[in-house]
Amino acid sequence: MAAKREASVAGQLLVVALVVVAAPSSVPVARGEAKAACLSEYSKLCGKDEKKDAACATMVDKACGTEANSVAFIERLFAELATVGQKKRESNTQPTSGGQDALNGSVDKHGGCPGNKTVYAFSSHCAVDCDMACKDPACSDRCYIDCPYTAARFGYIMATPANKKAIGEDMDCFKRCAKEKDATNDKCLVSCKLISPALAAHGDELNAEEEEEEEEGRWAATVAS
Repeated sequence: MAAKREASVAGQLLVVALVVVAAPSSVPVARGEAKAACLSEYSKLCGKDEKKDAACATMVDKACGTEANSVAFIERLFAELATVGQKKRESNTQPTSGGQDALNGSVDKHGGCPGNKTVYAFSSHCAVDCDMACKDPACSDRCYIDCPYTAARFGYIMATPANKKAIGEDMDCFKRCAKEKDATNDKCLVSCKLISPALAAHGDELNAEEEEEEEEGRWAATVAS
């Protein structure tokens, strides 16, 4: 009888042990295609070949494995921000999204990228490598737009919970502002405290100059034809 009781207790302990071992981790872990896609995207920030930053590569590998929720969230948000705000010309040929540009500013405001670097500083390896692979100016222009966007997303992934919350609140603010009548990117950046009013005024002056140059170009083309 005693032997049966001991066997029963042992069986119960084994079941408990198996349940504990099989319990899922509270931290989502990316595997397979999801991790591979993450590594492909964010390892661009670390350089390559002899200029590859080993510490950066290790950090990206770890983040892509353990920050699955943050990776998925910022990719969804970034895609949504593509349609938020005004389109803005950069590098003369390539348009950018007001919402995605706002994300750059918010990440810089709330902790920046790893190493306390700005989005643009952290994206330097990516931009140079991308530019070297380009065969036309439009491609090069895109490198210096898309690489900072990649850095901003990674900055969010690596941010503290408090900074992630603050960045999310900034983006909610920008999205609300962008829906208002007569909203402009600069107006919304000022409203959401992502740039100063003085900087916004300077931006308005530059935009006015660009519009004047475009109008002069159209007039010259009309006369020439």
